Amino acid sequence: MKITLLDYLATQVADYTGDGQLELNWDKREHVFELILNLTAQNQIGQTIADADGKVNAQNKIDFQDQILFYDATRLDPATVAADYLALIPFDGKRGLTRQTLDGLFSYLPDLLADGLSDLMDFLNEDTVTTFGLHWQPAVFQQRIAAQPAHLVEYLAYPRY
Repeated sequence: MKITLLDYLATQVADYTGDGQLELNWDKREHVFELILNLTAQNQIGQTIADADGKVNAQNKIDFQDQILFYDATRLDPATVAADYLALIPFDGKRGLTRQTLDGLFSYLPDLLADGLSDLMDFLNEDTVTTFGLHWQPAVFQQRIAAQPAHLVEYLAYPRY
């Protein structure tokens, strides 16, 4: 049985052991996958925090969430959703996406989330840090892809359901 893009993503999310937590959503109708990145930090000094939508949180913990979108490049114009996601990763319709790209991503995520958690703690504990967000670095992502073995160029097909 061939491993599909969905199978591979689900396995990588389930096996993730770095900072934060990962979740995967698949929208069959839109032919997209959302990889949700979750960070949680203790707000020990009880700072009142307003999110990007202006919602105020004064609880003793802060939950932060951002998403990476995998989208079918033959069906979606990324410009229509770019502002809603940390990163957009296209795949080639039914052909899917290379394992090399996914392995590059999952080698980058622990560093991205560790840096994000550190930045979140700075935001909560230092008066000079007034905003927080994850910082996606496309060049680092591309380096991680390039560092993967060449035999991983095999495509993981979009699932047929």
